[in-house]
Amino acid sequence: MLSNKEIEEMHIAFDFSRQYTVARVPKEYKDAENFALECVYSLRPYIANKLNIDCTAVIMVAISKNNKVVVLCDNSKYRNWLWNYFHKPSVGSAQFYDDIEPKLIIKRLDELFPE
Repeated sequence: MLSNKEIEEMHIAFDFSRQYTVARVPKEYKDAENFALECVYSLRPYIANKLNIDCTAVIMVAISKNNKVVVLCDNSKYRNWLWNYFHKPSVGSAQFYDDIEPKLIIKRLDELFPE
């Protein structure tokens, strides 16, 4: 797990303007699963603390510099919504995307969470 200091030193761009958080991580990863293990799972408690919510309420799309994407949320409804479009299975509370344009994932989630 990354510490809060390590997370802050990464200069991650967080977008809290939606009902879910978008985290743009300025680092490349081998694949989305490694991205999740090395970084994304550490972001969840960090975001929960920033938003003053329970970790299980965090819905996040994390995007690496080389466009590896991890969607992390406990509610299977949202993961199932994405399954209908991209056919990527969930592993626990995460879905890993190595070859899907991040904008497409965000577009689909925006449909699920209209403003």
